[in-house]
Amino acid sequence: MIKHITPTTPLTPLPVAKGHWLLKNLPSMGKNILSHFYDKEQALGKTYENPIPFMRIICTSEPDFMRYVLQQNHRNYKKGKSYDVLKLVLGNGLVTSNGQFWQKQRRLAQPAFHKKSLEDLFNSMGEVAVQYFDGLEAKRGTEIDIAREMMAVTAKIALKALFSDNSEEDMNAVYESMTEAQRYVSDVLNDPFARIKFPLNGRKKQFKKDMSVLNEVVLKAIAKRRKSTEKYPDLLQMMMDATYEDSNEQMNDQQLMDEMITMFSAGHETSANALAWTMHLLAQHPEIVAKMRTEIKTVCGDNLPGFQDLRQLTYIRQVIDEGMRLYPPVWGVSRTAIAADEYRGVKINKDDVVFCLIYNAHHRADLYKNPKTFNPDRFETAKVKEMPKMSYLPFGGGPRLCIGNMFALMEMQLLLVGLLQRFDFELIKDQVIDMEALVTLRPRYGIKMNLK
Repeated sequence: MIKHITPTTPLTPLPVAKGHWLLKNLPSMGKNILSHFYDKEQALGKTYENPIPFMRIICTSEPDFMRYVLQQNHRNYKKGKSYDVLKLVLGNGLVTSNGQFWQKQRRLAQPAFHKKSLEDLFNSMGEVAVQYFDGLEAKRGTEIDIAREMMAVTAKIALKALFSDNSEEDMNAVYESMTEAQRYVSDVLNDPFARIKFPLNGRKKQFKKDMSVLNEVVLKAIAKRRKSTEKYPDLLQMMMDATYEDSNEQMNDQQLMDEMITMFSAGHETSANALAWTMHLLAQHPEIVAKMRTEIKTVCGDNLPGFQDLRQLTYIRQVIDEGMRLYPPVWGVSRTAIAADEYRGVKINKDDVVFCLIYNAHHRADLYKNPKTFNPDRFETAKVKEMPKMSYLPFGGGPRLCIGNMFALMEMQLLLVGLLQRFDFELIKDQVIDMEALVTLRPRYGIKMNLK
């Protein structure tokens, strides 16, 4: 039920981010969207208005405001037009759907991420990791792009978790077509003239071709599985076997395809980028690496961790959490108001967009002491309990918290342990390392390292 709020405090106008007389803030956002929102906050405060043509955007990094929109009154806020662009790739999956349909899909998918299911997925994850580390040995003594490496291994893990019986050729086709499709969607979101240019320069035609390949491979996997009498320990099998509680029906092929593509997209890119940024930080902090290796030796010896070992790798988890604070995979989330609302004097009109600036919140000095410093100790259990609610949101928050967050965390623990057990990493000097805020926060030019 949607709460309709009667103002309890006088409505106060928000500071407004000034921009172009016609395009307003679109040109600045198109140049560097992350810097735009960060710089405007430094100039205007934690909550401000960021107009673009035909849309009022209220930007905030206030934990209480984000909590109100994402959790306390979440029924009055839906995923809006930016997510409609994502539907070009993800269809009507968990990331893009709204309302009752989303609730049904979430309830249907949730058991696939319960502890027993995660343990089964972790075992297959380990098999892929071992193969990857063995292959990485051939690159020892050479320069690698750790961002590209992490994207490749997490993609293989995600594909194994989704389609455990698919061929290497099909998995490569999914990976390549999905990568290009995501790049297209990101460009559409960030370039105000993309809808004009892309039909003319061939980008739209290529995108449709990539999506055709992607859909064909996924539908082929679904059809193959429907004919099989064997049961597989993967997410496709779990989703195919799941039934809606109100009708006892199962998902049709289109729904299955949308959810499989959504899980692949969200399931490897967030982990890959978080790992790449964390490795970038660790290469500059050998004292933290030493402490991690001591914990790894104590818990795992020379072996990769088992599922039960993960909870004992507490410092490894702190490192991951701190890496995602500095470089959150989900750098911001937006919600569109279904009905007019008010929050502590801020008037929110119907169809206004509230943009929760997660990156900004993670870098606020009033929330994190020395926020630019890489300090895993700030995520010790006692200190975490003292953090304001919704001040740390690497996977979003509220009922729409990323359903695969535990899958991603155990994947990152596994891969970090294996990398530090077998290799050393030295950051290449004088390279440009920059953030690119697309659907997720990725390294714009990669991160080059010497593998030792």
